[in-house]
Amino acid sequence: MLKSKNISVKFAIHPVAGRMPGHMNVLLAEAGIPYTDLIEMEEINPEFPHADVALVVGANDITNPAARHDTKSPIYGMPILDVDKAKTIIVSKRSMNPGFAGIDNELYIHKNTRMLFGDAKSSISGLVQNMKSA
Repeated sequence: MLKSKNISVKFAIHPVAGRMPGHMNVLLAEAGIPYTDLIEMEEINPEFPHADVALVVGANDITNPAARHDTKSPIYGMPILDVDKAKTIIVSKRSMNPGFAGIDNELYIHKNTRMLFGDAKSSISGLVQNMKSA
């Protein structure tokens, strides 16, 4: 829908996202996203500061800015998707519960982050419906 309005849309998957390797690729394929539209983390990260919106679906530790600066964090030094550098971040999650590392995600309380709680499929479908009716 956004692409039909000449809006640039890009998809990125962190290399360790999902419950097993390739899990997220399968989910995106089921959603009709061509594999050729996926962008590697190293390629997408420099683009986030220029992005109007970063939509994060279900991610925890792989988007946590603490990995860059908190030397006491168990995820310090782990490469992350730099979504916190986008102008606006929308995070779709069921709850504020932590990820595998068991720590709070600073992204969720970032001044430019908006949390969208609920099942990702129905939440994102609701966003799409709202955009269609706008």
